[in-house]
Amino acid sequence: MIKKETITVCGIPVGGVEPITCAIQDGSILWIEKDSKIKEVDFGDEETIISPLLLDAQVNGGFGITIQDENLNEEKLLTLSQKLYQLGIVRWIPTIVTTSIEKTIFLCRTIANSLRNKELSFAIPGIHLEGPWISPEDGPRGAHPIEHIRKPSRKEWEKYYQSAEGKILYVTLAPEQKNAIPFIRYLVSQGVKVSLGHHNADVSTMQKAVEAGATLCTHLGNGIHNYIHRHNNPIWFSLAEKRLSVSVIADGHHLPPPILKVISACKPSNNIFLVSDATQFMGMKPGVYEEFGSPVELKGDGKLCLKGTPYLAGSASSLLDCIPIWQEHTHYSWDKCFKCASSVPAKLLGVKMPTFRLYPGAKANFMCLKLDQKNEELSPLSIFCKNK
Repeated sequence: MIKKETITVCGIPVGGVEPITCAIQDGSILWIEKDSKIKEVDFGDEETIISPLLLDAQVNGGFGITIQDENLNEEKLLTLSQKLYQLGIVRWIPTIVTTSIEKTIFLCRTIANSLRNKELSFAIPGIHLEGPWISPEDGPRGAHPIEHIRKPSRKEWEKYYQSAEGKILYVTLAPEQKNAIPFIRYLVSQGVKVSLGHHNADVSTMQKAVEAGATLCTHLGNGIHNYIHRHNNPIWFSLAEKRLSVSVIADGHHLPPPILKVISACKPSNNIFLVSDATQFMGMKPGVYEEFGSPVELKGDGKLCLKGTPYLAGSASSLLDCIPIWQEHTHYSWDKCFKCASSVPAKLLGVKMPTFRLYPGAKANFMCLKLDQKNEELSPLSIFCKNK
């Protein structure tokens, strides 16, 4: 009889104050006890914390792999998924941005076919379509190519939905586009979540979108005009409307600290979820690269810009990078911060996540992280996922 290996880890659970020692055997928690010896140790600038596993609801790519790749395949998706898993991101939603109808069909079909792989079917609960039904205006459009922006079409949607084998979780669109309100109602009737983003809708139009069933806002504060009406604008409405939950890119570059504070003060924590919106440059070294035919520069501080300009060219941060930045500027507890990157988006999007429970007999679904308080960084030490 082969003796089962027992793994022992120590740390402070998020939401707790005392360190624990936890023994894991065969993917389940064998025993837990408070560790008085650890409690007496001075951690200095570093602590080991035990946290939930993460869900990133908006991933464009990472580690040199892009979801928009015309040669996207199962192997590339699997490589990206394994890299994300090493950061504690055990579930993630690939984002297909505005492109041609033919390419969108190809990407939907490729991802759906790849989900026949058991490892990927666990990691990827569905697809996010960010466009093509967004605003064509400079500013709200962001980096989406204007030549592929279109008005909502049920016929076009059906092509994507069938190609994806029904695995489209949510759609980001502009509610001011022609026929967008009935289109929102139609998507919701099919069980698809609708998120308002990359738009320039007035308050009245956003109100109609919410009445039609829209429940989310994509990366609030980004994908918007630099100059907006002081009262009648998407940000105020999104913050005030209780039926709208918002995603936030808290990478330290997309939104300044005061905005993070305002969002956290206005919206309940169970209506805020963190996303990375990561591009293929996440995990890559600083330098000059090319994206969509234009030179971009990844700086040493992680900021990704169009070369020679202050303009952002996307995100190069991981969801794990965003959590300590969110915590620093909102003063949320670590427990709340991790929920904003795990259980909150899971509930809002209808995604099942490995349950984070620390008691004997429970499945070992958690990770141990080193918290560097001085540099405000989290780095994984060990990851356990019984459901994988």
